[in-house]
Amino acid sequence: MIDVSATAILILGLLYLEFQQQHKLAIKSKSSKVKIVLAIVAAILIVTLFWSTNTISNIRLVILAVLIASIGLYNQGLGKDKVVTYGSIMHASAYSRYDRIITEDIKQGVMVTFWSQKGGSYSLMFDQPISTIRKFLKLNLPQNVKLVTSEEFNRLEEISSQNDYNRQTALLKAIRTRPQRNRLPWQKSQDKTVINQKISRK
Repeated sequence: MIDVSATAILILGLLYLEFQQQHKLAIKSKSSKVKIVLAIVAAILIVTLFWSTNTISNIRLVILAVLIASIGLYNQGLGKDKVVTYGSIMHASAYSRYDRIITEDIKQGVMVTFWSQKGGSYSLMFDQPISTIRKFLKLNLPQNVKLVTSEEFNRLEEISSQNDYNRQTALLKAIRTRPQRNRLPWQKSQDKTVINQKISRK
C-alpha cells in the first residue's frame, strides 16, 4: 500500500504542476478533438479491461487512467517566456533553449516550429492570424532567438550548407598542398636531418 500511496502522490503532484502551467498560456494552440476522444477512450478501456477484485491494483489503474486522460485534456500554446506543452515543467521548454522559431502559414492554420541546433524540434498549430503570433513572439523572445519565416529558414540553411562545403573544400585543399604530403618517407627523413644539422650549427 505504501508504494501505491507514493505513486499516487507523485502523479497527483505532477498533474498539479502540469495544470498550473495552464495559467501561463497566452495563446492557445489548435486542439485536436480526436486526441481528446482517444485519450478519454484509452483511459476508460484501461479501467474496464483490467479492473479486478484487488483494491490496490484498481487504485493503480485509476491513477494511470487519470494520467492518460489528462494528456488529451491538456492545452498547449505560447506563454510569455516558454512554450507550454505537456511535460514542460519549470524551464524545460523556455524560448531561450531554441535557436530559431519558424512561422509558416499553411492550409490547416499557422504552424510554429521551435528549432534547436543541438537537435530536436517541436511544432504547434494555431488558429490565430500569423501576424498576431509573430507580434506576440517578437515582444517576448530573447534577443538570441531568431524569429524567421519558413522561406528565411530555408535560405539560412542553404547558406549554412554552402559555408560548410566551402570550409571542407578549403581544408582538403590545404591537406593536398602540404609540402610534406607527396614526399617519400626517405625524403621526409632527409629533411629532418638537414633541419637538425642547422639547429646544431646554431
